[in-house]
Amino acid sequence: MPGDEVRASDLLGRRMYDARGRPLGKVTDLITRPDELGRERTVAVLVTPRRRGRLLGYERTSQRGPMLLAWLAKVLHRGTREVPWAEVRWER
Repeated sequence: MPGDEVRASDLLGRRMYDARGRPLGKVTDLITRPDELGRERTVAVLVTPRRRGRLLGYERTSQRGPMLLAWLAKVLHRGTREVPWAEVRWER
């Protein structure tokens, strides 16, 4: 996207595509890390091909928790994945 600063509300819900122009789904969350000055920078987005209810946090590969909740989130949000910011494509 043009410019260095973008609001999260401009990104959430947008459709994302792979390098070949195939739809991956919609952005449901942003993954940030602090830079050397302590400012949060987006390093990846969480993309889901379908939206069923709220995300519980177990969709992220780094999250662990009660096995039943993790299994339920996995079933409800199949196909949800983290896409590194460098690989984000907004247009076909």
